[in-house]
Amino acid sequence: MNRIDGDPTADPAAGADLALIRAIEDANLNGFPSERLVMDGSWLARISPGNPARRVNSLNVMDPLDDADARARLDAMLAVFADNDVVFHLRHTPLTPPALVAIADAGGWGRTGETDVWIRPIGVDETEAREVATAGAARLRSCTLEEFLSAFAAIGGTRPEAVTPLAVTRLGDALQRIAVRRVTLLAEGDDGRPLGVVLGVADRDMFGIYDLAVAPMARRAGLGARLVKAAMARGAASGCRLAWLQVTAENGPARALYRRLGFGDGYAYHYRLPSEHPHGS
Repeated sequence: MNRIDGDPTADPAAGADLALIRAIEDANLNGFPSERLVMDGSWLARISPGNPARRVNSLNVMDPLDDADARARLDAMLAVFADNDVVFHLRHTPLTPPALVAIADAGGWGRTGETDVWIRPIGVDETEAREVATAGAARLRSCTLEEFLSAFAAIGGTRPEAVTPLAVTRLGDALQRIAVRRVTLLAEGDDGRPLGVVLGVADRDMFGIYDLAVAPMARRAGLGARLVKAAMARGAASGCRLAWLQVTAENGPARALYRRLGFGDGYAYHYRLPSEHPHGS
């Protein structure tokens, strides 16, 4: 599919495989559920107080043609976020109606959180999966959600704000809500110390990769690649044929890793937030 660059002045449907984008966006909803959900047609307000992840604290629109009464509906959604004491973010994807983007532009809304969605076909057989799981110094194994969360916090997570006690609790709450197949893998040293973790979600024929984290002492030794390959092998064994992930524009090491693993351009998104919240996270 052609990559969509997320430019708010561009036609979001130009050159895009909107059906595939919608399928990935649906998988994102299933793979990382929000605590609360308010729906208005294809407009979905995802709300998770206390969780630092913007994707579960944002307005997502799943149909670029669903723009009737955009101003009034947006005002109603803004009120929902205010009532729940959550900073409002509009998650702008190629599915966001141009009329809604025009409102944000006219209001001088800020733009933040530039993120790419990358994709890759998968089809790893069981032999390759075993080789990936046993090669190298660290031992890779499936783990419980509780083990994953403990290791994620001990490693330092993906960023400092993701491993505060409240954030880890909220992450666990979100992962407990996943109704499709969840894959959690843990890499351990000889002493049992956690060295890395990865979370994957198998949904229909797609496998989403979330929350890859490697301890500082174990970085630049290929462990991240091993974890991702092992996760994809499990996804393939569940019948998945396409792997997808989200990577921020500023995360150079992760972008280099995923490119080496064969991930290619899918589409991009970013967040828009009202001018009264220019520094929302």
